[in-house]
Amino acid sequence: MKQNGSTPVKPLVLVTGATGFAGSHMADLLIESGYPVRALVRTTSDLRWVPLQAEQVTADLRDVASLRRLVDGVRWVFHFAGATRALRPAHFFRVNTTGTLELWQALREHADEVELFLFVSSLAASGPAPFAEAPRKESDEARPISPYGESKLAAEQGLREQADPRIRQLVVRPPTVYGPRDDMVLAFFRWARRGIAPLPAPRGSRLSLIHARDLASACLTLAEGGSQGTFHVDDGHIHSWEQIADLAERALGRRLRRWRLPSGLAHLAGEIGEWLGRLSGRVPPVNRDKVRDILQPYWICDGSRARAAGFRAEIPAEEGIPRTVHWYRDEGWL
Repeated sequence: MKQNGSTPVKPLVLVTGATGFAGSHMADLLIESGYPVRALVRTTSDLRWVPLQAEQVTADLRDVASLRRLVDGVRWVFHFAGATRALRPAHFFRVNTTGTLELWQALREHADEVELFLFVSSLAASGPAPFAEAPRKESDEARPISPYGESKLAAEQGLREQADPRIRQLVVRPPTVYGPRDDMVLAFFRWARRGIAPLPAPRGSRLSLIHARDLASACLTLAEGGSQGTFHVDDGHIHSWEQIADLAERALGRRLRRWRLPSGLAHLAGEIGEWLGRLSGRVPPVNRDKVRDILQPYWICDGSRARAAGFRAEIPAEEGIPRTVHWYRDEGWL
């Protein structure tokens, strides 16, 4: 951080994706921590989650003039924006790969003061673990199994290939992220509200989790600590779907009937979802790639490297899941 007399001056931080779920939590934490924040917005953006204290700049990667306004004076960039759903695989690569690298190139060309580029990737870029005893490490060979994971990995590789010694690169790979404002895991809790806890993966499956607030905390800790390279981040525990069902049961205050989704039925749902998506032109909530992801038994990672760099998750699932359920209820989502 630069000094103003004896007082450190915190850098202006550009947050992409501040209009969305995880990115808005990042913008909240930065502002609470005293950082000036600039949020990238588009003319079509829903601004309900963007903090009022954040400066909003409308920009488009295809508009050089808007990019210059966007990056003027920016010293840190937290790139949260990306596509998590798509009608066709090419959309993931257009947004997650090409969009990330276009932003990176724009920063190199138009932002002389940028010191840090933090890219929020995904555990999907690494792929699922082969065994319950072998959670994925950053040093493992990446083996994504979906276009989404492949697009995130391609962005990581492109950033490394286009590295600039003036700008520190950080890649953060979260597993399943949950918390208030999230609509990705909402379906699970809507089933639970009806008295059913769907268990989508095979018996004995395990998964890593992180609350959105802790993901934001991990990013800020790594940024402030001068870290660089790739980091897996999690809440420090390996979870089962049965444990998540237990926590949902307590949060909802009712007994839930566990229902393990047969793999054949899941694959059929993926086929139907894909067909309906093509027919309607809308992104389906379930498709073949999503089913393949869900049925993997070990979406688990080793977050010890981030913990060695100073990150500690503060919201265990025992606290985070009830918080999320209560937020859904307060907002009328459940």
